[in-house]
Amino acid sequence: MTLNEYIREKMNLKGTKVMCREGGCGCCVVAATYYDPVTQKQQTVAVNSCLVLLYNCDGWSVETVESIGNQKKGFHPIQDRIAEKNGSQCGYCTPGMVMSMYSLLKSNPTPSAEEIESNFDGNICRCTGYRPILDAMKTFAIDIEDLHKQPCCKKTTACTSPAGADPLCSRARLVCGDAQWFQPTSMTELTTLLAQYSTSNYRLVFSNTGAGVYKNDGPFDPYISLRQLSDLYAVTIGANSVTIGANVTLTHLAETFNSLFAKQGFGYCRTLASHILKIANVPVRNVGCWAGNLMLKHAHPDFPSDVFVCLEGVGAMLTVMDSTGSSSTVSLVSWLSMDMKGKVIISLTLSPMDTTEFVVSYKIMPRSQNVHAYVNAGFYIKVDVSGGFVVKSQPRLVFGGISGQFNHATSSENFLVGKSLSDQATLQGLMKVLQAELQPSSDPVLASPEYRRSLACSLLYKFILTICRPIISDRLQSAVYSVIDDRPVSTAQQSYQSNPAEYPLNQPMPKISSHIQASGEAQYTSDITCLPNELHAAFVLAEQGNCDINQVDTTLALSMPGVVKVLRASDIPGQNNFSPNGAPVQEEVLSSGHIDYAGQAVAIVVADTQTHANEAAKAVKITYKNLGPLLLDAKAAIAAQSFFKINDKPITKGDAEGAIAKAPHSVSGEIAMGTQYPFYMETQVSVVAPTEDGYLVHAATQWVDMAQQVVARVLGVEKSSINASVKRLGGAYGSKITRSHQITAAAAIAAYACDRPVRMTTDLQTCIKMIGKRYPYLAQYEAGFDDNGKLLGVIIAYYAVGGNSPNDSSVGLCLQFCDNAYYCENWHVIPYVMKTNEPGHTATRSPGSVPGIFIMESIMEHVAKSLNKDAMPVRRANLYQKDQVTPYDQPLPYCNLTALWDQLYQSATVAQRQSAVQQFNAANRWKKRGISVVPMKFGISWVGGNYNALISIYNGDGSVAITHGGVEAGQGVDTKAVQIAAYELKIDMSLIKVKDNDSLTNPNGQTTGGSITSELVCMAIQQCCQQLNARIDPVRQKMTPPYTWQQLIQECYNEGVDLCARYFTNPQCTTPFNYNTYGIGCSEVEVDVLTGETQIVRSDILYDCGESLNPEIDVGQAEGAFVMGLGYWLTENTVYDPTTGENLTDSTWEYKPPTTKDIPVDFRVTFLPNAPNPLGFLRSKAVGEPPFSLSNSALFAVKRAVEAARAEISQDVFFALDAPATVDRIQTLSMVDPSQFTLQ
Repeated sequence: MTLNEYIREKMNLKGTKVMCREGGCGCCVVAATYYDPVTQKQQTVAVNSCLVLLYNCDGWSVETVESIGNQKKGFHPIQDRIAEKNGSQCGYCTPGMVMSMYSLLKSNPTPSAEEIESNFDGNICRCTGYRPILDAMKTFAIDIEDLHKQPCCKKTTACTSPAGADPLCSRARLVCGDAQWFQPTSMTELTTLLAQYSTSNYRLVFSNTGAGVYKNDGPFDPYISLRQLSDLYAVTIGANSVTIGANVTLTHLAETFNSLFAKQGFGYCRTLASHILKIANVPVRNVGCWAGNLMLKHAHPDFPSDVFVCLEGVGAMLTVMDSTGSSSTVSLVSWLSMDMKGKVIISLTLSPMDTTEFVVSYKIMPRSQNVHAYVNAGFYIKVDVSGGFVVKSQPRLVFGGISGQFNHATSSENFLVGKSLSDQATLQGLMKVLQAELQPSSDPVLASPEYRRSLACSLLYKFILTICRPIISDRLQSAVYSVIDDRPVSTAQQSYQSNPAEYPLNQPMPKISSHIQASGEAQYTSDITCLPNELHAAFVLAEQGNCDINQVDTTLALSMPGVVKVLRASDIPGQNNFSPNGAPVQEEVLSSGHIDYAGQAVAIVVADTQTHANEAAKAVKITYKNLGPLLLDAKAAIAAQSFFKINDKPITKGDAEGAIAKAPHSVSGEIAMGTQYPFYMETQVSVVAPTEDGYLVHAATQWVDMAQQVVARVLGVEKSSINASVKRLGGAYGSKITRSHQITAAAAIAAYACDRPVRMTTDLQTCIKMIGKRYPYLAQYEAGFDDNGKLLGVIIAYYAVGGNSPNDSSVGLCLQFCDNAYYCENWHVIPYVMKTNEPGHTATRSPGSVPGIFIMESIMEHVAKSLNKDAMPVRRANLYQKDQVTPYDQPLPYCNLTALWDQLYQSATVAQRQSAVQQFNAANRWKKRGISVVPMKFGISWVGGNYNALISIYNGDGSVAITHGGVEAGQGVDTKAVQIAAYELKIDMSLIKVKDNDSLTNPNGQTTGGSITSELVCMAIQQCCQQLNARIDPVRQKMTPPYTWQQLIQECYNEGVDLCARYFTNPQCTTPFNYNTYGIGCSEVEVDVLTGETQIVRSDILYDCGESLNPEIDVGQAEGAFVMGLGYWLTENTVYDPTTGENLTDSTWEYKPPTTKDIPVDFRVTFLPNAPNPLGFLRSKAVGEPPFSLSNSALFAVKRAVEAARAEISQDVFFALDAPATVDRIQTLSMVDPSQFTLQ
């Protein structure tokens, strides 16, 4: 059992969240205080409770987010500041953020801003874009005087020992289920256990962090904890050596290395410290020891261990003890081939170096932090610095990420001995030798072998430039520094207008639930207390795509502890279909025989706990037959002519073919963009319980009405028998509109079959493998234009990849964003939806608009490049003007694109920065910068936006309750609803509460989504208030002032006034969109050409938000959308196994949304002032989705940098930059080749 399971399931403390169970997301962080044998003091650190084994917490004091502050006892300053700074949107990540900061301040009461930013490398937030979180936390860098004045509620007491005794405490042996747990307190006890269990599959445990990477290792028996072995914590600093015990954590290892920097001969340790701080994240490093990292490398040779490359690079030696107590000292390479059965690492030893010895290590990663390397390396060379940099002894060139068998570049090491590094011939000869011996393994989830070989060569080149820095040319100097390591502390600016005369309307304020989200008191579906007799369910997933089921063997699963039933499609009492009404195809809850994709649900396991259900689901064995070819992308589907029949019709405006044929210039090409996992922090979850008249459903869904419908359908009962509700969501982004219903249906089927309440909480792997994501696209295009780049005709064919279902197709929306911001008289746009062997893809933040805008911007890039023009003036020349009409007949009476463009161009000093970029690129060979400006026109449609609102005013105290048809998912709909109600009723917001969205008070409603929910819910609230005011006014007119609101309501009650009002929105429109919003984005980036790493130097957004109902919330929405877009364009890559079709990027180990240091270093957001929207609700505009597309400015800025790199080798010709532009793709497109490497 993990600490998280104990906290949530046994202690029922639901403030601590859980998502990945891998230590990769940070929502499970708690503060642990225990005696630290290294410092010999009590220390408090952040730990991932999802990884820490409960028995390893012996002697710990654990604090959860509830313990440091809450509604009753007052909020902790950290909770208060993150709430007040609008650092909590959906709120699911917030407790982890709070406890990470709390732990930092307990251990370091006066942190710098840089230390604070670095503290959150293990915390992911999908909503906010991190800026407000970092702003809140950085207030503690200068203002901490009141931090510890806040009392904490009672917590457990750390174990104590008699005076003079060893402060480490122990319990020698425990039996937990099928395994034993030993906790030796001496090396003698340890060696005895090693001897006793030498033939068993035992597990030495220090922190269990490796389980976050290798989840399928085991089973183990016994577990032997090393935490109480004081001998293994020793750090001995001698005159000519430093010895560090195996139990020293990675955090302490980095601190030790930094402290050694000042010791003569050990200055190289600072390089090691910097590298160690790139391993995993703060909570992992706090408890994970360096020896455990090495043992992962020993057990899994292909593991790119950073500890290994660092220590082997500097020639460290390991001391290993066997079960007899005998010790031996070996090199790390020799240790790799040692049988470690019955043995344990005791320590490492470092030796001093002189000034002629050079050490550098590298780690090149898919994002800035908390990720394994593409390639990592540790290099050592001893040279004659005064004699031509001649290599004086055998170098050490150590690589990780090449293959499980390759660690040393032995041939290259031998080649260098006696040669001068300042000789160009040596450099080129070395590169040839290295290329020959580098044979990277081929694995679809890894970067290509070609990239990893090229990257390894680049890293060695960087090392040689570092050594030879005094003699290399000025243009090469910048190759030495890292665009990632040298990132400054981030800054941000937000600019918007508000009108105090209209408050609370238009008032900037955080969400009304932000404080209880920060304290962990906000309840999500996964937090609902277990019902009596409740069971848990898990899906059994297919592991092969495009085949038929041969046999499903449940024998082993049914024999496992706690398992109650295994259900198949034949057990469904109603229809096996979770699709919306009228959907093009019926999507099965459980496969009835054919498997479309690897990850498809085949069965449901029901057990007494979620852990038992998950384990048993893996034990179900499925065999397959009739295997067919796999279609895993658009090109494969096109080749196979695998198309869905769709109702979306092509757009034809004018004569595009004729215009292109007559145009002075034309281009044609194709552009592709991948999928995106939404990475909602609360995974898909539902609780279904039988009741006397049907079923009670708690569903984490954006669409309550459809949850009710689907449950009724699969159970074969009336819709009125189902009572469905939801309070809030821990993230959604569109993927809980239709996809959540499969989970709800499965829980309902299990509840029916067992006649007991059933909770289904899907794990991250199930969500990624089973559930569809953003629609990938391939577009083929032609465009004709004049000498200035003005468009004359455009043809686009969209190939949208639907997976196994077209039900949630976004291609119809894509058609209506085909033009983005550009006028052209002649268009021909053709939509296709491809059937592939993937889960049915679905809506994900800004569906349809994202591909439509990106594809059009890519066409504009091609147009400009073909004319050898800067893309920015070409874009501006084609912008829509007021009163022009789009190809889909949308008039633009309030178009302000040109004015917006010019305003941002001025405020962001684009011309000056573009000149500076050109100067930078001329001065630097291996670092390049790029800057790009992109426009956006975004249509907002209210059609189909059917939302209920119901307001009740209570006699006695005049308090008000609201329920509405929207679902709070971080966008602030509840807060805006309260603001409108308070404004209309002229009462204080504190009198108003928002209740759950349920199927009784909000029947027949539409989904929350499309960025329209907040404004339409507010419209419904306004109408309810107007009804109530009309009823209250006659009573008000009869009363003599002064009187209170409470007295007024009491008098209304006495006179029998109906104090409950309801309204149902049903907006209509004769054009595709009710209105358009506009925006301009500008991004500047710096690219390391040798590696492909990218730093976003600055991003500016100028966005037309009308008169925002709440500018603080809306700025947060804009920032969050923009940063989610950065992930889509730059870091988030999905890979499938070409043989099985299985999603290989199904964990935080492989799938990489942005983190705190992937956002722009300088991030500026401005809402256009004095821009009321005459077509919107109370002059406002939507904001949740549109800014996502402005973030493609970063991708096009990267493209500018890559063009500058290619210009160095006379290859500055057009190329398509598909999304995502990951690190490896950027370097590959930069056409780096070792033959280009020089010293001058």
